[in-house]
Amino acid sequence: MKGTLIALAKAAVTALLFFYLFRKVDFRHFGSILRSARLDILLLAFAVMWVGHYICIFRWRMLMRPLMPVLSLGQLFGIYCIGLFFNLTFPTVVGGDVVKMYYAGKPSKLYAQSFAATFLDRDAGMLAMMIIACLITLIHPVTLSGIPVNLIVWASFFAFLLANVVIFTPSLHRFLTRFLYVFHLSRIAAKIDAISNAFQIMGRHWPVLANSLAISLVNQLLAISVTWVMAVGLRLHVSILYFLLFVPVITLISMIPVSLNGMGLREYAFMSLFGAIGLAPASTMALGLLSSAIIILSSLPGGVVYIFFRNRNDVQQMAALETDFS
Repeated sequence: MKGTLIALAKAAVTALLFFYLFRKVDFRHFGSILRSARLDILLLAFAVMWVGHYICIFRWRMLMRPLMPVLSLGQLFGIYCIGLFFNLTFPTVVGGDVVKMYYAGKPSKLYAQSFAATFLDRDAGMLAMMIIACLITLIHPVTLSGIPVNLIVWASFFAFLLANVVIFTPSLHRFLTRFLYVFHLSRIAAKIDAISNAFQIMGRHWPVLANSLAISLVNQLLAISVTWVMAVGLRLHVSILYFLLFVPVITLISMIPVSLNGMGLREYAFMSLFGAIGLAPASTMALGLLSSAIIILSSLPGGVVYIFFRNRNDVQQMAALETDFS
């Protein structure tokens, strides 16, 4: 019941955001932009996105190796696609990362280790994205009226670094588990201890973490280039430097959990940021909607794969895992 109410509230926020945004759009201009789009370049953007997905699978598998038995690339590809489907298309209380953690850890029952590998996979991607955005603020500072882009980027970066210091500091984990045992919360303490041990193991494998960051930098550049290529396909003339700064900020904004899969928020961020450098609302809306559409299309194969993976108890077990690890 709670999950249904949350989904309905997010759907309402999404609808309100789109209503607000479309009120600003010249539909004739919007239609002409879509009609003049180059389909070949848009298909190229879709192909580049899938190259990025494969790189993510390779990085995830590399992070698993020190922690647990590693599944084949084919199995991880299927699991990754299912995670995309749950994250981006299928409205559910179970997140895509929980799905990946569950199916990757299911054969060995090492769910804490699978959680750590999946978390660090996402962590490396986020760190790379923020490094790129911070470097661009130094190389090509951007001042937008009413939008503190530089402040958003650097504040997010330092908050992210602080969170990672906490994750990789054993003394903080020991303090927390002792605190929980004192209050007879031994079950929670045991889970935190298992996850902490997995993180500490990874903390001793710095070459793996460094390689995952290097791979993430390449992957994030590909992800940013997907949006730039789509803009080229829509015949919008914008420097790629703006995409290197704006796309990470748009990604951060779309992660705020108030709408369905970031829809509405993503388009609002496109309109606010690219509109501030002179793009018309119709152009920014076309780019934002196309960005959402290509993300959703890339996740649809995961729904087909899920049909072959799932069994009757999977959803209940995934929901239980999400409750435990949250």
